[in-house]
Amino acid sequence: MTTTAPSTPTEGEFRQSYYGAGEHPDPEGELNRLRLQATASWPKEARVLRHFGLRPDLDLLEVGSGPGFTTELLLQEVPQGSVTCLEMEPHQIAEATAYLQGRVDNPPRIIEGSILDAPLPDASFDLVHARFVLQHVPDPVKALTEMRRLLRPGGRTVIVDIDDRLWGSVHPSADLPVIEKIIEGRVAMQAARGGDRLIGRRVPALLREAGYTDIKVEAVAVSSDELGMAALEPQLNVRSRYALMVDQNPEAAAAVAHVADLVDQFLALPDASAMLLVFMFTGVKPEQP
Repeated sequence: MTTTAPSTPTEGEFRQSYYGAGEHPDPEGELNRLRLQATASWPKEARVLRHFGLRPDLDLLEVGSGPGFTTELLLQEVPQGSVTCLEMEPHQIAEATAYLQGRVDNPPRIIEGSILDAPLPDASFDLVHARFVLQHVPDPVKALTEMRRLLRPGGRTVIVDIDDRLWGSVHPSADLPVIEKIIEGRVAMQAARGGDRLIGRRVPALLREAGYTDIKVEAVAVSSDELGMAALEPQLNVRSRYALMVDQNPEAAAAVAHVADLVDQFLALPDASAMLLVFMFTGVKPEQP
């Protein structure tokens, strides 16, 4: 696996809204959450990717490849093709390099850089894949336009992302104002860092604005009734996932603690069930400009 690094970022250069190095209070727990997040819905996501046109011989670009969990799965889908990873955080590149070492026969090329100004040539890929990335980008149209530049004519960009207002469901449910309060707080915190946790509802319009055609939308649901609650429990870990919000806004601590206690009570129920939603979007780079 080869890694290429560009020049050091200058002060004020774009930083994504995801955790920076050293920001997460439980980095090992977060890595486990990301691993389960990648694998839990992958069989269904892979089926949709194939429906969108993924083939074993494609040259694929993974944007925001993070610790390499999705990279490993994508490599299995293109045994006659290639995977290039574009990741802007050096600590994530280090995690991916260590994770993939010895696990894959066709290692990816890893490039350090931002999707707002990718250090890659035009028309290099058949498919661009960005999973839970666009929500963290302060200028999603620019990012999507850059992805289109990197595609060969007729190639596809695939965006996998969320909308916090359409996150899923739990049963039995607790429809309490305090839950709405912490969701709004998290949406506001990510917005302040340049991201958008409601990006899902905007992606089709953003793809059109960035010049794509043949836009398609699919929804993928994963359920504890299919996978077991252990596969989804890290996504419901309010104490960990809202720790940065509490750190930046101590007034939210009481509401977060209340919801965390509710989650504990929910998980202790013998009939507890959870379903989480992921949205998948695709658009094509036109054959003619």
